[in-house]
Amino acid sequence: MAVAFTLLFVVLIIPLIIFLLIYQNKKEKQRTQALAVKAGQLGWNFSAEAPMNMIPGLERFPLFNQGHAKQIKNFMYGEASGVKAAVFDYRYTVGSGKNSHTHFQSVVYFEPANLNVPFFSLRPENFIYKMLSAFGYQDIDFGQRPEFSRHYLLRGQDEMSIRQAFNDRVLGFYESYSGTCTDAGGNQLFFFRSDQRLQPPDIEGYVGVGLQLLALLPSY
Repeated sequence: MAVAFTLLFVVLIIPLIIFLLIYQNKKEKQRTQALAVKAGQLGWNFSAEAPMNMIPGLERFPLFNQGHAKQIKNFMYGEASGVKAAVFDYRYTVGSGKNSHTHFQSVVYFEPANLNVPFFSLRPENFIYKMLSAFGYQDIDFGQRPEFSRHYLLRGQDEMSIRQAFNDRVLGFYESYSGTCTDAGGNQLFFFRSDQRLQPPDIEGYVGVGLQLLALLPSY
């Protein structure tokens, strides 16, 4: 039985694994090519790979301050409505061995010269976060917007300033775009959905949604 299983593994499983790896590599190359074309259509620059310091201060934001094997790929950058912007694929791994999991998502980045927000992190609230909140894990809620408070976990050191930044229009925005994640501080803002990558035709529209948010946040 052991010999038969070994033969089966060699004859079927190994070729299947090789095929899947080749297929995945091909799909990633096709994605890179399509995103490069999209960047050109937007009049943006494009780089298939970028160093983690391509954007300054990433370590200050929760998305980039977790896991290991961090990579930025398909980095396109330019301006959107006069605002310095970028869109890129970001991956990182948590855990190790059999317990490891790699996260992939597209991230939209804005760096408006006149943006001035306190550092905050916004994530869709899930069962684990609700459990942690019951034991004192920070979650900034808004009594006047129970829908927002029910669906989002909002965290940051300067709670008073965060409450001022999250005016009624900002709260309403996030209620309209459920599942949105945001890390921001100063004049930097990262806008994304966890474990979701944008397809090339969707990039311009999603950047537009991010610009709607920027118009609602404090500036100077």
